[in-house]
Amino acid sequence: MSVVGMGAEYPDKTIKIVVHTKPGGAIDIMARQVAQIAMSYTDESVVVVNKSGGSGLIAMANTYYSEPDGYTVLAFPAAFLAPIQTTDIGFGLENFQYLACMTVSPEAIITSKNSDLATFEDILSAAKAEPGKQKWCGPGSGSLDHLMAVKIWDKAGMEAKWIPYGGGGPAITAVMGNHSDVYVGNPEDILGREENLRIAAVASPTRLDSFPSAPTFTEFGIDLTDDVMWRGFAVKKGTDPKAVSYLVDLLHKVSKDERWGKFVRTMRLQSVFLEDEEFTQVVNRDAESSKTYLRKAGFKIGSVPESAPLPGILFAGAVMFLLLPGSFVLRRKGKKLSQVAVISLIGIALAIVFFFESTYFPPPREGTVVGAATVPQVWALLLTILGLLVFRSVSVGKDAEPNREGHSVRSVIRITLLAALYTILIPLAGFFTATMIMLVGGMLVMGYRQYAKLILIAAAVLVFMYIVFLKTLVVPLPEGVLL
Repeated sequence: MSVVGMGAEYPDKTIKIVVHTKPGGAIDIMARQVAQIAMSYTDESVVVVNKSGGSGLIAMANTYYSEPDGYTVLAFPAAFLAPIQTTDIGFGLENFQYLACMTVSPEAIITSKNSDLATFEDILSAAKAEPGKQKWCGPGSGSLDHLMAVKIWDKAGMEAKWIPYGGGGPAITAVMGNHSDVYVGNPEDILGREENLRIAAVASPTRLDSFPSAPTFTEFGIDLTDDVMWRGFAVKKGTDPKAVSYLVDLLHKVSKDERWGKFVRTMRLQSVFLEDEEFTQVVNRDAESSKTYLRKAGFKIGSVPESAPLPGILFAGAVMFLLLPGSFVLRRKGKKLSQVAVISLIGIALAIVFFFESTYFPPPREGTVVGAATVPQVWALLLTILGLLVFRSVSVGKDAEPNREGHSVRSVIRITLLAALYTILIPLAGFFTATMIMLVGGMLVMGYRQYAKLILIAAAVLVFMYIVFLKTLVVPLPEGVLL
């Protein structure tokens, strides 16, 4: 065994493999097979932990905010490239250490045997006859499959409509029911459905041994040979090199095990083993090539800072920016910065943060005007209007609250310190815990002492954020290292 840190043997406790899907997803099945085989080569347990949601960003955040001790391993598929590059979450691809890629599966387009779209030529002819009306579908918006569709349309000179679904299963069902024309995924997605589905084309240099009847895009004159869904494993950047070496060696042993060979043959996957630098090169290459088609699909490539969290930094900056001139305006009118004035300026500061962050959310689905950014932008507008109205009422003398000597300076200092604390707490305690402390602390600073109401109001705000951002819009929020 390797030795890591303060003389402790590695591993000396359970190794967790974090998976971004619910149990039963393709990468979940692969990770569980790896975990089962790995325990034959290590004295410690290897378990799979499911952190679903946010197109993988929640699982990535869970790993990023974990200790770099080698006990949290992230199952890392090519599907992560789009969400991590289009969402401002405080970390990027460069913040992970890539251990090994273990399987690849080429992208493919699949149609129903009940339709007239038997080959890619049929699909292309039908699409050109009615530009923009043909419906293609797959998991999510901005996903690897979505980008594959955009790439095919671009290279073939055709137009079609992308219909995103919550997963591969519902999308395949839509094609089988003739609600969509073409499904974009991987060849193995037809397993168990061969009587209803056919592979119209596959992105491979040659026909696959596992699906010999599936033609390649090259046969139709379309240069698509390197578009694959690879699946591998990663840890947080900065993980002890000895732990990294141990994990790479462990995965290599798994890849050579007979049980692994049987598994990939059953799943009709292609087994590979690209470790460390070679896997990193694949990640960087595909990340760079995906940017062109992300932009074509209407996504904004985010500039992700290495330090987190940006919302807390923005909030602290916005509060300072507004409090100082606000205090000056009131002083010119012979008034001090009252509690009501401070609250109104904090509301405007929050509006600035909400609006800025919403620009990184996914765009609306095709044919709609409402997207993930709509709610926070409406919220930002309402907060701004309300804040300006309240501040105006204070400045013209309608605020009945008596001014107290020195209250202006104390309010500025307290709110600034609270905002700074919020910035520090988010990566440590997570968004919801930090926000709860911020809301309760803010109201206490403002002089409110009805504790039951304080907690009730803060809890209501958090429930609202949970429903809107995590459940409805599927926007990931930091979970925190300590949780």
